[in-house]
Amino acid sequence: MRKSDLAVKRLEEKLNTTFSGKPISLMQNELRQKMGGFLRDNRLQEILLSDASQATGKVLDVVWEAAKPNLIGREIAVVIAQDTPSIKIPRAKLNKAYEVPEGAEIPVGTEDYDSITLTPKKYGVRPLISREMVEDAEWDVIEYQLAEAGRAMADLETEKIVSQMISDAGNSVAAATSGTLAYGDVVNILKECLIDNLVPDILVIHPSELADLLKDTAIQKSMEWGGPAVAPTGKVATLLGMRVLVSTKVTSGTALVVDSKHAGVLFIRRDITAEDYEDPVKDLAGVSVTARWAYSTLRAEAVGKITNC
Repeated sequence: MRKSDLAVKRLEEKLNTTFSGKPISLMQNELRQKMGGFLRDNRLQEILLSDASQATGKVLDVVWEAAKPNLIGREIAVVIAQDTPSIKIPRAKLNKAYEVPEGAEIPVGTEDYDSITLTPKKYGVRPLISREMVEDAEWDVIEYQLAEAGRAMADLETEKIVSQMISDAGNSVAAATSGTLAYGDVVNILKECLIDNLVPDILVIHPSELADLLKDTAIQKSMEWGGPAVAPTGKVATLLGMRVLVSTKVTSGTALVVDSKHAGVLFIRRDITAEDYEDPVKDLAGVSVTARWAYSTLRAEAVGKITNC
């Protein structure tokens, strides 16, 4: 018998060796079937059972899809993605142009420039997934954990940007009626920003203030005449030419109007990424979800806030 044939025969004998009354080969097949039942989605099978590079790509898909709807901070700031340790952004007031007679020298702007340096910080979350969680769950526990990680990253980014804008706001008005956001309040803060030659294009509010606006008779009447656009979900989509974004990361009782082209800069050094890891001793698998970014307000007057609403 050739050596190759002998090796094959020995392998077959080993696979047919019984353990607890079952051949090893049969036990392996049963285990694969069970795992396929526990991991209902192909993406999730890849997380624990497949090639690392493919699995990481699928993991990132789940994380990113969950994060995207909550990345409101990226809607109200200029986003700069750059592969550098830091960036320097010049700041100046609006420049002034002059009439220049034929052949005359063009005047030099006299505004003083300053600059800000943005150095990114690292943010992250690490959901742990045990083998028992996978085996005992009646639903897709892994995808849920990954999606929650994505939402957590987006919520943190939005919370920090919105909080900084509220703190930096260069224009401010108090609600006419304490505890209620009204159409007139939005008109008043919009006026303040327009006086500074800045044009807010986004209104950011808490769900409580959205409810106030939907109950406001002025808005209800304007809807009848084709005023504020109402999305199928019942949300106000636009108001006074501004897109309306709703987030619990805006402090209840405060509303923001933002000129998103001039208000601030979000510097993304490394966007949301996911790296998988395993701890075979503790029978754990998981994903490290991280990002590196920094935000700074550039023009305070491009942000207006309504307080006490």
